[in-house]
Amino acid sequence: MTSPAKFKKDKEIIAEYDTQVKEIRAQLTEQMKCLDQQCELRVQLLQDLQDFFRKKAEIEMDYSRNLEKLAERFLAKTRSTKDQQFKKDQNVLSPVNCWNLLLNQVKRESRDHTTLSDIYLNNIIPRFVQVSEDSGRLFKKPDQITDLESSIYPIASVKVLSLCLRER
Repeated sequence: MTSPAKFKKDKEIIAEYDTQVKEIRAQLTEQMKCLDQQCELRVQLLQDLQDFFRKKAEIEMDYSRNLEKLAERFLAKTRSTKDQQFKKDQNVLSPVNCWNLLLNQVKRESRDHTTLSDIYLNNIIPRFVQVSEDSGRLFKKPDQITDLESSIYPIASVKVLSLCLRER
């Protein structure tokens, strides 16, 4: 092969290499945009979930307090009446016993809602925060890879060019 023909072939190889690199870069850029959008959507969803469970915990706590007040109000009322005396004399299924069972059930339900509120605040919400932070770190990795690729490209281009020139 003559020198001008070889030079032309080298130029074609370099041009093809540059074209392929540009196509790959365009694909990577498009994929990075999609990844960034996904990251933003996930972080927003996690933020919405945190807000939702924070509000739900607040509602559960309010509900718990209201149930507790309700039960205490009626328990105090029954303590002050003569119903206590009748309670001892009544059968197991007496209305007074049923009433006391109902009030005690409401108190248990109040404690359950307090526990649920605590679970939301101390377990679920912090986990969403952790997942959000982890997602942010994971989505930064491709950016670092893209930066690395951008710094490697000029070096690789010079290497390819020098290899082509060396073959002459």
